[in-house]
Amino acid sequence: MTETGSDALPAWEARCKSHGLLMTAPRRAILTAMLQSGTPRDAVTLLQAAREHHSATSIGTVYRLLREFEQHGLVHVQAQAHGRCRWRLRDPSQLAPAPAPGNARIMLRQVRRFLRELERLGFAEAQAPRQTSLGKLATPTTNDPVIGLLHEIAEHFGYRLA
Repeated sequence: MTETGSDALPAWEARCKSHGLLMTAPRRAILTAMLQSGTPRDAVTLLQAAREHHSATSIGTVYRLLREFEQHGLVHVQAQAHGRCRWRLRDPSQLAPAPAPGNARIMLRQVRRFLRELERLGFAEAQAPRQTSLGKLATPTTNDPVIGLLHEIAEHFGYRLA
């Protein structure tokens, strides 16, 4: 069960911001639609409800926000056997606290996601990760220390940058 009432939207906006999510007008409209429903809804139904609050809301924005909510554990997804997935906001009492800014585990997950995305785009290739500490890796020589560090980090996680 999600929060209801006039304080629900500001509480959820603060929760989203604590997870690093940007709250734009379309996203706020989607969140409002989810709060008003209280029942699991599919993306198309959410889009229709969100457009009552912000007419420029797009289906792409709905899916992106739902994916981000899912990644942060803010929604519960119900997969239907022969239908659309349905999403509902999680009960705030069951939510894990937002990670503290600068949390090393969160940053490592973000680096891994970034490297997987680079691999998908063809800018990196996966290889066996090295068991050495950073600073002791054989990286291409470069005049830019930031690029050198990026190569070291990628190699540490088992990637070679193109």
